[in-house]
Amino acid sequence: MLLIYQIKVGICLIAFYLVWKLLLSRETFHRFNRVALLMVMAIALVLPWIKVTLDSPVQTAAPIIVLQELLVGPADAGQSVQAAHSWSVLDIANAFYFIGMAAVLFWLLHSQWNLRRIFRQGRSESLPGGITLHVVPGNVSPFSYFNHIVINEQDYRDNPREILIHEQAHINLRHSIDVVFTSLVTLFQWWNPAAWLLCRELRQVHEYEADEAVINENVDVKQYQLLLIRKSVGDQLFSMANSFNYQSLKKRIRMMTINKSSRWNKLRALAAVPVIALALLAFANPETDTAELVVVAYQQDKTESDQVYKSVEQMPQFPGGEAAMMRYLSQNIKYPPSAAKNNIEGRVILQFVVEKDGQIGEVKIVRSVDPELDAEAVRVVKTMPNFIPGRQDGKPVAVWYTIPISFKLQGKPEQTQQPE
Repeated sequence: MLLIYQIKVGICLIAFYLVWKLLLSRETFHRFNRVALLMVMAIALVLPWIKVTLDSPVQTAAPIIVLQELLVGPADAGQSVQAAHSWSVLDIANAFYFIGMAAVLFWLLHSQWNLRRIFRQGRSESLPGGITLHVVPGNVSPFSYFNHIVINEQDYRDNPREILIHEQAHINLRHSIDVVFTSLVTLFQWWNPAAWLLCRELRQVHEYEADEAVINENVDVKQYQLLLIRKSVGDQLFSMANSFNYQSLKKRIRMMTINKSSRWNKLRALAAVPVIALALLAFANPETDTAELVVVAYQQDKTESDQVYKSVEQMPQFPGGEAAMMRYLSQNIKYPPSAAKNNIEGRVILQFVVEKDGQIGEVKIVRSVDPELDAEAVRVVKTMPNFIPGRQDGKPVAVWYTIPISFKLQGKPEQTQQPE
């Protein structure tokens, strides 16, 4: 499930950011720090996909996989059975996530459009190494993006050497590739402050590397620092570009003056190892003892091939999807006349096994309301067509599946159901 995956990635990013900020952010080995930041973000994206199974049983309550509740009314007196689709918390969370992602995507595309627009302004010159220099009018702060450098007319006249060395360093070190990668991370993790903070830290390291390249070209450090201060008032308009006057100027000047860190301090990065181990343990799939709402999946004397899973990589699916299953149930459930006469309502929760061939296997009542309503819910479930079977490690497997069916008499005021 995408939402669960994103939450796991977010937890990893938060943990890695704390390790970085506490142990490595003040060190001067910029290339190492750059690689470390890229690695922890990549590891965070991969960790949730690594499957670890714990051998020792852990007492846990397996979650019920609720698709949507079905609202069923009596089918007599000319009234038809209706299915009401209500938005679940998961639906709302998914919608909110995709709306946010769309907003960030629009912002990134707008930034790209601004870059292309400014490349077309002013005049262009070719520099060694396949670099294109764009000299533009106005008060545009110098920046680079892949093999393009943008500088305004005044900076080109007054301070071309320091600025060009700085921006060429960004290009030679391929910082724009990092920026594209981190932009994708923030696109999918837009809700997570740690993702944005890690990306900001990486951009800061980019500036440290470029500043170091300028100083290594025998540029006067004091004069270069004054230039940075003068340029710090410019606007940073292009989120995907490497800007000359990137924020946190105080940190950049400090980094130029402090003593080089001991190479042994790189061992601090090993603090990420226990974080990775804890994440793997937290995301592991334990063998669970049965809990209150979990029907026993299989007997101890059954072989592995007979196992009935509670959760798998690809859950079973009704042919045509959830909406098709809702239509099928709403068209086939009949409100028991005696239950309707006696004003009996409620929500029946059923668990059933979707076998490896998609057939409906054992059906159990997890939550009972009334014998007649229970029996009707079981009857309809048993008549459902074959599902698309669930799959684990690429193989079809038997899986427990849970659905709630709500019986409610039409014409009565609906009461709010309390969460269980």
